[in-house]
Amino acid sequence: MSTKQDISLACENDLRTTARAEISDLRRSLLSWIVTITAISSWVWLYYVVQASNPTSLNQIPVIALPLTACLTHLLYKRWYNWACWALCLGIMLSINAIIAAYPSSKAMSFGALAILIANALLGTWHALLVCALMWLSGTSTQYALNAGSTLIMFGLRNIDMAILYLAVWILGWLTMRPLSIAVAQSLSGWQQANRALAEVRQRRAELYRALRAMEEATYRIEHMNQQLIIARQEAETARALKARFVATVSHELRGPLNLILGFSRLMVLSPELYGAPLPMAYRADIDAIFRNAAHLSTLVDDILDLSQIEAQRLPLVKDRINLKPDVIEKALSVVRPLAERKGLALRVDCPQDLPWILADEVRLRQTLLNLLTNAIRFTTQGEIVIKVTCLEQELLISVQDTGSGIAPENLPKLFREFGQLDPKQRGEQHSSGLGLSIAKEIVELHGGRIWAESTQGVGTTIRFTLPLPGTSPSTRDLVRTEAVGNHHPWKQTCLVVHDNPSVVRLLGRYLEDYHLVGLPDESQVSTLIKSLHPRALITEPQRLASIQAILHQESLDIPIVTCGLPCTMAQQKNSNILGYLIKPISPDSIVAVMGQVEREDETTILLVDDEPDAVRLLETTLMLLPRPYRILRAYSGEEALKLMQHIVPDILFIDLVMPGLDGEATITRMQEDKRLSHVPVVIVSARDIYENQLIVKLPLSVHRQKPVELSKVARLLSAAIENVSQELLVS
Repeated sequence: MSTKQDISLACENDLRTTARAEISDLRRSLLSWIVTITAISSWVWLYYVVQASNPTSLNQIPVIALPLTACLTHLLYKRWYNWACWALCLGIMLSINAIIAAYPSSKAMSFGALAILIANALLGTWHALLVCALMWLSGTSTQYALNAGSTLIMFGLRNIDMAILYLAVWILGWLTMRPLSIAVAQSLSGWQQANRALAEVRQRRAELYRALRAMEEATYRIEHMNQQLIIARQEAETARALKARFVATVSHELRGPLNLILGFSRLMVLSPELYGAPLPMAYRADIDAIFRNAAHLSTLVDDILDLSQIEAQRLPLVKDRINLKPDVIEKALSVVRPLAERKGLALRVDCPQDLPWILADEVRLRQTLLNLLTNAIRFTTQGEIVIKVTCLEQELLISVQDTGSGIAPENLPKLFREFGQLDPKQRGEQHSSGLGLSIAKEIVELHGGRIWAESTQGVGTTIRFTLPLPGTSPSTRDLVRTEAVGNHHPWKQTCLVVHDNPSVVRLLGRYLEDYHLVGLPDESQVSTLIKSLHPRALITEPQRLASIQAILHQESLDIPIVTCGLPCTMAQQKNSNILGYLIKPISPDSIVAVMGQVEREDETTILLVDDEPDAVRLLETTLMLLPRPYRILRAYSGEEALKLMQHIVPDILFIDLVMPGLDGEATITRMQEDKRLSHVPVVIVSARDIYENQLIVKLPLSVHRQKPVELSKVARLLSAAIENVSQELLVS
């Protein structure tokens, strides 16, 4: 109740304040008219004085005082309203007193009523009462001053009628102004009530409008959000593609200089006798540091490329039936065992003999285990590293446990982040790129598994991951203990690729960006993967179509089957003379493996073709280290190589693909067209990935499905095919 009274009182006070402000505005607008009338009155009085033919100094005072008063009032009006009004009243009073002095016998004091009315109109009732008193006192004093024979009291009693007149005028003015004030207050009250009512009506109308338009607005918002999501997805895909292209370009540009840095530093560290005089001892440590860091940088470049493909889910898995222990664990241990032995660490495997087989990418799983083992060895100074495999109901649990210094609990969430490196003080002074565990995590998740870490400081760290068993659904549970990291694209669908060459799956994965590809070497596991992965389609070669259709019919499965001559590189074509593809930086072991296929008992002639003389010199020096009789020829362009081979046919050719003028691919094509050179084995040496070269797909392309397809879908399929097939293919 008190609150309502306070609100009501506040409203009344606000109304009174507003009424006063409105009346003040009316008075201000009236002042300019009174000032104008005052100025005109001076001219009227001048005319009267002239016509009366009795001008004196006293009766001429109003002629001067009234215009001056009008001017002064006008000057004061804009800044000091009250002072302007008092100046006007005093000026008028002065003029009236001058008239009283000029005509003492007349009732000139009656003009004082004008000053009272003006004061009442401009200043208000109480100011007018003060003007009333001042006017009577000044008029009486003026008369007294002109008639010294009588006392001031006598003049006051004589002018009592003027006092009554002034009071009557003042009361009349007060009565006149009161209805005006009441009318203004009532008008303002009605105006406020009308405003409140109008606001309430508008509010109700707005509520009604919102209620009527709610469904339409909701529908519009949903459509707008869908459009924004589509645009955001397209922008994200474009940004991802640009990022991947940038990463690939920069990484490939780095491979050329890295090949030289790593190659020459390897020679200086491992084969210093090539340089005649031994290196000074002061240089050896620096050269060794250059070699180690160049090797680390080379690994980092490969990790960045892998991570870029994983982020885009363009890293296809080539799944096959594998046994975890012989195919993955033992092969990984053979790689890291020398590193562990140099640090005095023991490697132990705790694995049951009757482990079931799994469907997985052997190469990628081995890469994951190598990353975990390498990290464990790097951060362990003494003790052992244990690989343990446990067979659970629906998955295999693999753990890698070390006896290192451990990881602080607050750092565990950072473990699987990209470029997430822990404080060196906690894990020794070792350093890494911070990508190995991130890549391992992504590969495990692509297999449908989970990965996490457990650690106790001073005891060691254990990293565990799971792999689903055949016939079970891949795990979609949250990855506990560690923060979820990575950019996943849940809208991507899965496609199966049945082909015995893993490179084909990886080639398709580079171009089918909207789909996650899973490869199979044969059709024996097709039904199992279809039931677990629910793929959108199956891609294979025409010769496998009949057997796959028989399996699907037997299992009552129906998915689209796309058959075509799957893509292949120049090195995979039949009758191709491509012996190998070496990606920079090149290791001596890869050169030994290639040369082992073409070496002759007598001297072997080798032609090296590269537009970079340093790269040719490095490859030549590496070959000279091998204990074989080699004759090495050099060419620095495709044209020079072809010209040289017109006279000498080499036993093997090492060639770079990217060269000015006649590039590597064009040179190889010329060789295949020449009967003398078509049989010469070619080893491609390039910083570019093999899958970035021009690919070839043989038509026809066919789509098969057991159930009939609607005409509208067939029309869209035909439209897409016609749009993307070139005229040259149609003619051929």
